[in-house]
Amino acid sequence: MKIGEEVYPIGTYINVFFVVIVFLVTDYLRYKPIMIINGISGIIYYSLLLGSPTTMKLKIGQVFQVIFRAAEVAYYTYMFAQIKNKDQYQIAYSRVRASVLVGKCGSGLLSQVVISYLSPNLTGYIYLIYISIFGMVLTTIWSLIIPPVKFSLYFYKQKEPVINFESIDTKKIIQNKVIEPFRENIDRTYTQNDLKKLKCSEVIRKLWLDFKVSYTDVNLLKWSVWLSLSLCGYIMIGQYIQILWQKLEKQDINAHLMNAAVDSLTTILSAVATYSTGRINGSWDKYGEYLIAIVSMGLGCILIVLSSNKSLNWSYGYYIIFCCTYQTMLTISSAEIAKFLKRDCYALVFGFNKFITSILQSFFVIVIVKDTFFSFNIEEQIYFYGLYFAFLGFVYILLFLLVMKGVLKKNILINTI
Repeated sequence: MKIGEEVYPIGTYINVFFVVIVFLVTDYLRYKPIMIINGISGIIYYSLLLGSPTTMKLKIGQVFQVIFRAAEVAYYTYMFAQIKNKDQYQIAYSRVRASVLVGKCGSGLLSQVVISYLSPNLTGYIYLIYISIFGMVLTTIWSLIIPPVKFSLYFYKQKEPVINFESIDTKKIIQNKVIEPFRENIDRTYTQNDLKKLKCSEVIRKLWLDFKVSYTDVNLLKWSVWLSLSLCGYIMIGQYIQILWQKLEKQDINAHLMNAAVDSLTTILSAVATYSTGRINGSWDKYGEYLIAIVSMGLGCILIVLSSNKSLNWSYGYYIIFCCTYQTMLTISSAEIAKFLKRDCYALVFGFNKFITSILQSFFVIVIVKDTFFSFNIEEQIYFYGLYFAFLGFVYILLFLLVMKGVLKKNILINTI
């Protein structure tokens, strides 16, 4: 049985469905129930891997893994819903992201130690499954005890203040109306009496209006398009790279698989790169297209070289460079998108971007992985994704030239006047 062709695609197909479902119900259920479902899904997924799982068990496990991954959005949305001051979003997000990377690094190191030293035979993998189940149990318990969110972002709105026109003059009314929206961001300590539940039609109307306003912003659109398209390529590489490593390990007699250690090193270096990027204040509004183009072409070149490489150790090195570069760019793009968003639109825009990524993943699985229309081996698949990133870079180079042409024309017009 080919795991890469029969089992992995199941998760990709249904991911689109669950991403939409989770996004629609997370806000209504006020985040915490989805976080609990996330932990339970993880427990079931890893439990299905125990023993000698059949093909059917592996496919069912993919369903719960997709639910597990889709429900992760609840953690970030919960965090934003609990923070009163929007100025603290970036700090909170960076801390959460750093903790995730550190946790991933620690799990990778622990996995490598268990497999390489404590239990080099197949029983070591069973120990890792039990450790994962234990971690999911702790996650579920933590989700049960954290404080709930009282009000969701889209299903409630602040009630209009009742104004006594006899005791308050017109100037004061106008002043209150102007100042209040700015206060809402600084101190959001609403009670049940302050909020009014929206009707379903009002929720849909608000979602559509926020969606329309967000994606008509050129700056947000260019970063969102790149984030959605590039994230798909990054996920596909991460999901199937180990198939290449296993193949190279069989071809190279002196090579030894160090996948977990490489994942850990990749994660910690990505964390350092991400933290360093947070201290850079670039003019991404002006030169965003140029940065995207250069980085995308660089990522494409790395993957093209990786696809033709025959050394396992060199393959590890190229993969580390690819991931660190992409994580750095991911930090910049996410920050730029968040910068142009209203507070209530964060989950909406990032959720929709993830939805587009999931659709594109399904398309690539059908066309590239499943051999539906073409027959690609793993090296050819990676080569294809290299061309994919290079094409993205080419498109954004054209956008950069168009932007610079418009700026140049504007300057000439100003000088002639």
